[in-house]
Parts: sequence; structure tokens; C-alpha cells
Amino acid sequence: MDTKMYTALPQEAKDIRIEVFMKEQGFENEFDDIDDMSHHIVVFDEEKPIGTCRFFKENDHYTIGRVAVLKEYRNQHIGNVLLESAEKEIKKLNGDLIVVHAQVRVSPFYEKQGYIQFGQIDDDEGVPHMWMKKRIQH
Repeated sequence: MDTKMYTALPQEAKDIRIEVFMKEQGFENEFDDIDDMSHHIVVFDEEKPIGTCRFFKENDHYTIGRVAVLKEYRNQHIGNVLLESAEKEIKKLNGDLIVVHAQVRVSPFYEKQGYIQFGQIDDDEGVPHMWMKKRIQH
């Protein structure tokens, strides 16, 4: 499996996010101005794009978001690959604090990666989300 990083939103990432967040989960407001200022990571299985995430700098931290893996590739640690790739890139940019706005139902995945909850649970298009953070060492 290969990962590639982009400084603009590639079509491969768009396609995965449409499939996972819009078609499968029913989100409508999937794309925003943050896409324009984000780095985007795509994981490929040979030529096929199968997972994506984005990250961007915000005040004193970096935010990782829009972590999505195609249904048939779940439970194969693709999410881990995405987070590790993003964390490695953030470390290169001298970032040390990472924040995610995770769907509550997938928070155990982030906990296994070392993220801890902070703040209140809130709602994003009818889906409960929670803020989680992780400090990375240089």
C-alpha cells in the first residue's frame, strides 16, 4: 500500500469522501473552505484509492479530519496508516499538538492511537461528535 500527500484536494480524496460521508453516512456539507488550506493524504491499494484524510494548522495545533476508508477496506488498519502518515507530516512541520473532531461511535479507534477526549460532545449534521487531542514528541 502506498500513501501520497497533496497540497490541494485531489479527485481521489473527493471520491472517497463522497462515497463514505455523503452516500453511506448521509452528510451533506462535506466540502468546505478548509479543504483549500489543508494537506490531503490518500492511501492506495495498487492504483485504487481506498482511504483519505486531511490536516491543517489552526492556531497552536494541527487538526486531522475527514478520515475515511472505503467500506470493503475497513478493519485492515488503513485508518492507522492514515493517522500515522498525518502525524509524521505534522511532526515534520514542527507540530506537537493534534486535535480531531471524531464521530463518537469511532472514538475507540482514536483512543487506541493515543487520543484523549476533551470538551463536550456536540452535534454535526445529527451525528454526535467529540473533540479529542494527542501530543506528539519530537
